[in-house]
Amino acid sequence: MNFGNKSKPVYKVSNSKFCELWTNNRNLLFFNNYLSNPMFNNKKITLSKYASYFDTNSFIDEGLKITARILSGNGAEKFSTSGNPFVDQFNMLSLYRKPRKYNKIAKDCELLWSTDKELCVKFIFWLRIITRVTIYMDNRKTTESQKGGELRWESIYRLIWLYQKEANIFYRNLHLFVAVGSWKDIFLMLRYDLIYNGVSDKVLDTDFLLDFILIGLQDDSQSELVKKYLPQIKSYKKCKTVEAEANTIIAKQLAKKIGCSYEDYRKIKSSGKAHTWQKLISKKLMDRIDFNTIHGRALYLLIKGKFLDNQGLREKYLEWVKSPDVDSIKFTGFVHELFSNLPSNEVELDETRTITINKQFKALVEKAGETEQTKLIVVRDTSGSMEGRAVGTNMSSGDIAKALALYFSEFLTGEFSDAWIEFESKAKMHKWIGDTPVARWYNDHSSYIGSTNFQNVIDLFCKLKADGIPETDFPIGILCISDGEFDPADLGKTNVETAREKLKKAGFSEEYTNNFKIILWNIANWYYGKAQPKFETYADVSNVFYLSGYSASIVSFIVGGDAPLTGYELFLSAMNQEILNQIKINESLTSFTPAQRKIIEEIMRERRQMFINLSKK
Repeated sequence: MNFGNKSKPVYKVSNSKFCELWTNNRNLLFFNNYLSNPMFNNKKITLSKYASYFDTNSFIDEGLKITARILSGNGAEKFSTSGNPFVDQFNMLSLYRKPRKYNKIAKDCELLWSTDKELCVKFIFWLRIITRVTIYMDNRKTTESQKGGELRWESIYRLIWLYQKEANIFYRNLHLFVAVGSWKDIFLMLRYDLIYNGVSDKVLDTDFLLDFILIGLQDDSQSELVKKYLPQIKSYKKCKTVEAEANTIIAKQLAKKIGCSYEDYRKIKSSGKAHTWQKLISKKLMDRIDFNTIHGRALYLLIKGKFLDNQGLREKYLEWVKSPDVDSIKFTGFVHELFSNLPSNEVELDETRTITINKQFKALVEKAGETEQTKLIVVRDTSGSMEGRAVGTNMSSGDIAKALALYFSEFLTGEFSDAWIEFESKAKMHKWIGDTPVARWYNDHSSYIGSTNFQNVIDLFCKLKADGIPETDFPIGILCISDGEFDPADLGKTNVETAREKLKKAGFSEEYTNNFKIILWNIANWYYGKAQPKFETYADVSNVFYLSGYSASIVSFIVGGDAPLTGYELFLSAMNQEILNQIKINESLTSFTPAQRKIIEEIMRERRQMFINLSKK
């Protein structure tokens, strides 16, 4: 990292020693006081041995199944649980989008922990994973995109719970949490601790987290990312919120750790390159803005407003965004956010926003990675309840479903990629019209009316079968995006049970019917009051899967590679990713040798002195 003189690298004296220790241990746990307690010594259980983990007595299973029976908002038979807590919580991502109280989160964590510790920890980290090729903190990269829930609040609170439950696991794996998420997460943990517990009753190990941040600051590959999120030091009179007060306290603690004045700390923060474009805006140097340096979400927010026109930058932006060199534009949000607050008619959408949406959409598809071709078809709920605002968003479940369906049409690269089925009171076959995401969005004129008759989708399959369409031309399954509030099927049966019976009666082969995949993607809303997860099946039922949330790329766990057969296998597939398999919970920590500790102490002394010297230049 660099201060003052940009041409001079910082920490070259100690960096080689530091990187050697980092590479050998990859835990950041090189402070002696954090290495004193051994971790669990239980025998490690591999994912392949989890298949029958929840097998129980059939008498008990049937009793639990009866207890779990509930009704949808439209009176359909459903279950309040899948019978597996991991599958249940995996299907609740859309509910987790809205920040929950810590006590509710802790309760869920305790349930998973008591069921399986390793999967509990992996799920915490999976909830945070931002879909992308993940870069480890020693600059290695995963071989392919890692995909997860992209839920910051939920995952951070679960990580705080993990610290209180088993601090050594927290210490040992914190560097992986930054890799799947952001350095901002560390600052947020410190802030939450102050906001909710006060200065004197903090829960987290503040010293460790501050040292962790300083280690990132001294590393060439991490320093700019850390400086991007360093909090500001303000006078307490200017701190109008408790968040601002917490940020100031954290910043002052960091300055004290470094051993520098507040003014020198401000110089360290301002030396960061991450917000160069913001500095240019504040200095009114608009003509020097490089749009390549503005991260995707900020760029999208800039073009949504009047900034380009007010600053005379529209022509410059159009020249940049139309350039052949700008094939796609990075976007770190969810796909539905690109289509938020669009005007009613395409002609009202200006050119800058149209091109940006299309190119950011393309980037979202690209970062999910390639997948195998599949013969699934997208089924989209357009019933009246889909008008309800989706949990944790400012969009309706219907519009989010539309955005996801557009995304899946790119991801499902088989012969049904451009086709989709709409269902409400009736089921209708459609094809996307247009060459771009924006054109396809506006060319779809579906409205949210009628009931939620899921069986009409199956009836459409049966009608086409009766019309003589060969079975080999049918999709192998459906990817149904809905709020899950289906109409009733046959008396005493769920919609899935009824669907399979109908397919058999219509003349589909037993092989086709048994292997027909039903993937239910839940977009929860408040239309019927309380939003809660509901399931079509109880226990592991082959080829019925549950997905949820707004990170569309996780569908690849079903359509790519070795496809799972059950909802639990789907969950295990999501947990079996390269970055998650680096998590350590059962191995004892090995303390550094006296010689290594001496090197560490030497690095710490050098680091603090360098901060002091360089910040004064």
